Amino acid sequence: MKILKLILLVNILCLTAVKAQEKYFDKKHKKSSVIKKELSFNTSTSENILVVDNVYGSINVEGYEGSKILIEATKTIYADKKEDLEKGVQEIGVKTAQKTGAIYVYLDSPYSKFDIETGSFEHSEFNFRNRRNYKHRNKRMYKYSLHYTIKVPKTTSIDLKAINNGDIYVENVHGKLLIVKNINGAIDLKNVSGKTDVNALNKDINITYAKNPTEESWYNSLNGDINIKFKNKLNALINYKTMNGKFYTNFDVEKTEPKVLKTKAHRKKGKGVKYKIDSNSHFRIGNGTVQLHFNQLNGDAIVKK
Repeated sequence: MKILKLILLVNILCLTAVKAQEKYFDKKHKKSSVIKKELSFNTSTSENILVVDNVYGSINVEGYEGSKILIEATKTIYADKKEDLEKGVQEIGVKTAQKTGAIYVYLDSPYSKFDIETGSFEHSEFNFRNRRNYKHRNKRMYKYSLHYTIKVPKTTSIDLKAINNGDIYVENVHGKLLIVKNINGAIDLKNVSGKTDVNALNKDINITYAKNPTEESWYNSLNGDINIKFKNKLNALINYKTMNGKFYTNFDVEKTEPKVLKTKAHRKKGKGVKYKIDSNSHFRIGNGTVQLHFNQLNGDAIVKK
């Protein structure tokens, strides 16, 4: 728990620093443009996945009957001075990459790095590990945003991530995997299906399923509510963890016994095996076929049909 609190504190400090820099700008100068890209998967399988990494801005994804990935990104740069505005126009963009079964869309900037081998995206404007060189750090004297509107073949899996100044909205997508993470924005999934892993740190999560998940899924939020509308005849085992929230549902539920977790004893404290009782709340809906995990701190979970 202490490690989790430390990680959250570091993340909050980083985001606070980023937001503090944004306050420097009065938006005297502004320039917008639209970046368009059309891509195709190099294979035609149910394993195809679109990965989008955004830092400032929203992501809107819609499933359709076509076969191509259609991308429109509205880029907006703000600055106090014209020379800083032009620098932002030159430095900020959108890049794409491909490998078998995967298309990656990510921010192109001096502060970003993408590794095609692992598919990992990193963005860092503040290096807290090297504070001795802070006098030599070049401040970004412009503000920017990228707002994505993307159409995908409706059976495409998605992996979407955003940080600031935008929500993530997905509609009519029925891939095998739905991964959606947003730090300071909301998540809204409408008429979707697939194995789900969603995480909104500070805002609400709203999901309407066209078909109930058939594989283990995860729903996480630190300070927001989780609202999910499933189809009738949901068969799930609910694992619910919260500190200050509550769980509400209009499904018929049966409370089940907590799990007993088997752990190894520390060698300095003696040999053998120890057992720990799981403190989470557990419910069965229907015959309990699929495990659904809810993890919250302050918000409520509302599960309805």
